Amino acid sequence: MTDTFTLAHLSDPHLPPLPAARLRDLAGKRALGYLNWTRNRHKYHRREVLDALVADMQAQRPDHIAVTGDLVNLALEAEFTPAQAWLESVGTPQQVTVVPGNHDAYVRATRHHFTGAFEQYLRGDAAADGAAFPFLRRRGPLALIGVSSAVPTLPLMATGRLGRAQLDALDRELAQLPPDEAFRVLLVHHPLHSTSRMKRLTDSKALRAVLKRRGAELVLHGHDHIHSTMWL
Repeated sequence: MTDTFTLAHLSDPHLPPLPAARLRDLAGKRALGYLNWTRNRHKYHRREVLDALVADMQAQRPDHIAVTGDLVNLALEAEFTPAQAWLESVGTPQQVTVVPGNHDAYVRATRHHFTGAFEQYLRGDAAADGAAFPFLRRRGPLALIGVSSAVPTLPLMATGRLGRAQLDALDRELAQLPPDEAFRVLLVHHPLHSTSRMKRLTDSKALRAVLKRRGAELVLHGHDHIHSTMWL
């Protein structure tokens, strides 16, 4: 009998409800995001639906859970403590791996709150101090590699970017992980291909080049809020 390892994937919970915001917190891009939430998004991101999904997932007793970003909505300081409590209810840092999404780095003022709040969930196995991208976590036969495409953007934009330093580090990491040694899973918020100029990963071509050169067995992402499968 062959042992199996079950990896569950959850993305873009956009945790409701949105906490009360002070007027000074809603300047610039957050003002548009707040308006979008109150007029539209709150109808779809319902807590009872999310709780039912998580309960069903946990009932299946997965060996590990990957969460690919957008835990919060406007990256208000008041959003991160409830998001921490929610993630702890999903599982421990040993059981859950997370990477940030664009909403987790919505504005420059709080762009680094995510890595501080969820450091234990995105710390690599060999990390001595703090969180850095890419990170590597070995869980059973899997090599989970987390990267961050989360960057603050202008209003009406939701693009992502890895950057040269992160791409070079990913290239080195994958080069040291031959496919016969581990099942390599890349975790990233933005998809590797998008038809939307406003939502795309701006250096996706460079990321695909790394994957073509070094290989990976699976890429898990979020962002698009649709079910999709791509073969590369």
